[in-house]
Amino acid sequence: MTEAPSPHRSPVIATSADGTVRVTLRADGLIESVTLDPRVKRLPVDDLGKQITAALTAAQQKLLQQVNTRDREEAQQAEKRLSAELENINAEYRRQTAVFEATAIEILNRIDS
Repeated sequence: MTEAPSPHRSPVIATSADGTVRVTLRADGLIESVTLDPRVKRLPVDDLGKQITAALTAAQQKLLQQVNTRDREEAQQAEKRLSAELENINAEYRRQTAVFEATAIEILNRIDS
């Protein structure tokens, strides 16, 4: 069973330079559709293949850019969460150290008395 693309990621659309081929890739990278303009009937088969390849390549490059951007953003968010957690740990350490220090001073004062 294949997994459905994530709803927060939209499909990628790209066209060939001459506009005769339009390709839509799903967010998971699979081809959703290939649309051919009626003008392709006049293209030699080799040229049509090149146009399809160019449109697919352009769509894949767009998708890769989206993935890289999303990964970078997720890494930055994870870094912020980790930094906040480390700050919380450090604050708790300082609080506990202060309690320990105050207790130790109180014990020493009682011993001296």
